[in-house]
Amino acid sequence: MIFRRRIHRQARAADMSLFPHRLPVNRRMMLAVLIGGSAVMSCMVVDLRQLAIEDKIQAVQAKIVEEQVLYQQRIFKLEKENLELRRQIMLRQEGRDLKSRKLKRNPIEMFSEVLDDLVELRAEFGLQVVVPQVMVVGDPNSGKSSLIEMLVKTRIFPRTEATQQIPIKFTICEGPYHLAQFNDSDREFDLENPADLEELRKQFEIRLKSAATKENLLPLVSLTIWGPGLSNMILVDLPTPQSTGTGAAVTPDRIRNMYESFLQNPQSLFLCLVDASRESEYSRTVELVKDFDPDGKRSMFVLTKPDLVETSMANPEKMKRIASGAALPLKAAALFSVIPGRGPKSEPLEDVEKFEAEYFASSDMFKSGAMKQEQLSTRNMSRKMSEIFWQHVKTSLRYQIDFLKSRKAVLEKSWKTHFNKARVLDRDELYETGRMQLLDDVIRLQNLPQSTWENDFEERLWTAMADYVFTDIYVPAASGNRNDLKVVGDLRLKNWADVQLPLRSLEIASDTLKQKFQAVATRSKTEKDHDDIFDHFKQTVVEETFKVHQWDSVAREALRSALINSCEAPYIITPDDWNSAVHFMETACADRLAEVQNRIREMLGPASWEVLLLRRPTKEQSNRRAVVDKLEQLVMPKEAATGKAELSKDEINVVLKTLESQNVKVDPLFIRETWHFMFLSRFLEQAIQKVALCGDISDGGEFSPVATGQNDCADVDLFYRVKKMIRSASVALRQQLTAAELNKLEVEVKQILDGLERSPAKIKEFFNHPRIGLAEELSE
Repeated sequence: MIFRRRIHRQARAADMSLFPHRLPVNRRMMLAVLIGGSAVMSCMVVDLRQLAIEDKIQAVQAKIVEEQVLYQQRIFKLEKENLELRRQIMLRQEGRDLKSRKLKRNPIEMFSEVLDDLVELRAEFGLQVVVPQVMVVGDPNSGKSSLIEMLVKTRIFPRTEATQQIPIKFTICEGPYHLAQFNDSDREFDLENPADLEELRKQFEIRLKSAATKENLLPLVSLTIWGPGLSNMILVDLPTPQSTGTGAAVTPDRIRNMYESFLQNPQSLFLCLVDASRESEYSRTVELVKDFDPDGKRSMFVLTKPDLVETSMANPEKMKRIASGAALPLKAAALFSVIPGRGPKSEPLEDVEKFEAEYFASSDMFKSGAMKQEQLSTRNMSRKMSEIFWQHVKTSLRYQIDFLKSRKAVLEKSWKTHFNKARVLDRDELYETGRMQLLDDVIRLQNLPQSTWENDFEERLWTAMADYVFTDIYVPAASGNRNDLKVVGDLRLKNWADVQLPLRSLEIASDTLKQKFQAVATRSKTEKDHDDIFDHFKQTVVEETFKVHQWDSVAREALRSALINSCEAPYIITPDDWNSAVHFMETACADRLAEVQNRIREMLGPASWEVLLLRRPTKEQSNRRAVVDKLEQLVMPKEAATGKAELSKDEINVVLKTLESQNVKVDPLFIRETWHFMFLSRFLEQAIQKVALCGDISDGGEFSPVATGQNDCADVDLFYRVKKMIRSASVALRQQLTAAELNKLEVEVKQILDGLERSPAKIKEFFNHPRIGLAEELSE
């Protein structure tokens, strides 16, 4: 019951509060006053609570800023300590003295050199560079030069008002010493030394002016800078689009072409500096970057001079839009805000960095959190930009690796299709292979048997000297008085051994060595899987070697002495020597007779029976046949008895008158030439008959040395001595060859190869096969 009463009273009170018109008038007025007062009190409480919350937020933000400043100071202190530690560690890793400034090459330096080579190729052949680079662009007075000096931690730009007109490539590397070096010079500038720094600025200015006057479309000044705490990256500082300059080669069109050549690289990153105190919608640089990177995936924007904006702008909303990057008319992959300088270029960078840190810690424009802490200050921007650059390099390399793998698969398939039996060797490897093969061929040449050299020398000497032996030794000695054959033969043999044979022997030895070398070098031509790519190379090396190879001049005198001794040797004393001499003379005379008879047939023309085959003799051949007929009638019977090799004037006149009566006109020289071959033919036929009779000389079945002195067989003794002299010359030449000439040949081959190695153009000429280009692509 009590519970029900309480419920009833509460329901009535609620009803009165919801429907106050049911209350009496005085009570309604009192209720209105109470309700209004409570509403006012409620609003006051809400305002007080909101103010308290805002105060707490501001206090927390102030505390956070204080903590960030404190942490930033601690970070700066730790970084300075860390720089010195890293410097010492790097020096110890190099294993060098602390006083030495020469360090191992940094990967970023090698990457920079690749860019330099590609720029040269682009300028020379119009090729496009497709490797990552950071292009630094900005409008005039946007703080571009000051920012680069902050990144390299020194004032490197010339202290003049000249406008930049060409690109400048900065290779920034971390190192224990603060140094700088132009890529076209070996001099290092110590950036901590004021004199070196001033000289660097002068050299910088000279190069900028010199490059700006060149007609080349893409001149480039390259500078490498090392220093403790520097972020590894490569920057290409492009001139501002509004640069006009005063150089003869600098025009607005050239600046535009320069921008297009660099920015159209799909792997380029753009570091675009925007002056926060100006309207970015009207920035020419922003428009260019927007044209080449509309999606903003490769663009990094840097707001400079935010301190000027905050002091000159009263609109907080616009300040907030600028601080957050919302005022930029395009997208960007990263946004930073820095203060690269405050005015004078001579201001120490430490002061600028300190002011920058203090500003971002106390700026109302950035307290709202529009930008994160890592987006503020040059130091943070440098670190983050280096990370983005190397991440882009890794991504690009992965893409290039995938592309190269697919390209390599295509090339390997093409190689297997066309050159499946050959190894994949580029031009340099082919040259080294050919070089080794030639040197191996020289070793094979040195290892040839002695008998091979002697037999070749003997065969080639007789082939070369056979005509001389018959024309100048044997025929003159044997065609006269038989009793004088030995005396005349000895005199002519000694003259031959003294002059002609040594001189001719050295020529033949050099030719034989050359032919042997060529045969050894080209021996693989007969093999089934012969690779002809080395043939031209080897042939050229052999030819060039024997242009400089000369047989030792001292060898001629030694050879002459050996031949004189051989000429004065005793007569034949063994049956084997006699039989060998008989066989040699018989073969030599038969070969010579065959040559003479072939020559006579050519002189006389077709025989009478060949006329039926419609072969007509020429007028000269008809005259020759008439001369032969008259010589056989008038001279041959008489001369056959005397054996004279020359016709007298009377005999020639008789033949001439007889031929004139038959209306055949010839001169005496024509008759003498015809008689020479007729006499040789008859003389050699008689010599062959004579040597056949001398082949069986014996006394009671045993060889008698006395028989060799008989005049009828003195011819055999003459040919024995000729053969012995040729054999002695062959042995002497072989001795000289193995003792000195082969070693000298090896030295000369190496010299020729070394000379070719210093001439890439000649190597390219030797190895210019379609498969070489394919092999070089595969090796790359």
